[in-house]
Amino acid sequence: MKNNEVIQVKSRMFFRIWLFLATGGAFIAGMWLVSEALTFQSKYALLYLGVGLMAIVYGLITLFMAFPAFTSRGNVIFSVKTGPDGEIFSRKRSVRFPEIKRMYMGRHRYSLKGIFFEDIIIEKIDGKVVRLPTWNIIAHPLFFEAVECYILPHLKEEAKSNWISQFTEVQRNAYLKEFENNPKL
Repeated sequence: MKNNEVIQVKSRMFFRIWLFLATGGAFIAGMWLVSEALTFQSKYALLYLGVGLMAIVYGLITLFMAFPAFTSRGNVIFSVKTGPDGEIFSRKRSVRFPEIKRMYMGRHRYSLKGIFFEDIIIEKIDGKVVRLPTWNIIAHPLFFEAVECYILPHLKEEAKSNWISQFTEVQRNAYLKEFENNPKL
């Protein structure tokens, strides 16, 4: 690993297809249910109408939130510039390693998007929170590998202990062994 090398963490097409099926598919299924309900040929027409309307709303909201995942922006979730003065960045946001207090992949509680999608959440030393969107199209182990191999060696002690405290010793040893045997990055 060289200093100032840029490592790109890319999404998987499999997850992008599933995301489209979950969002666009819910919208399409909702449209079909509403159209079936409006014919009133079933005694469950009112149920079809209710479920169909909920599926349409869910499908539209999540499809619009996840739309960037289906564009070229969804190819690379984030990049890591290696080295002691490195940074983790996406298209619009970046955080230098010395500024990181805590980082994890999780849901942001105070946003509508946080209900449906996980983000990479980085708490900075100055108290600000930076969210890098993932749209649920990146596997957790891929994020863990990027942090363990390229970010963790350059973090301050507090940030290192915050990262390590997220896992039990058995969990951490298992995924470190997996990274050694089958590196994905």
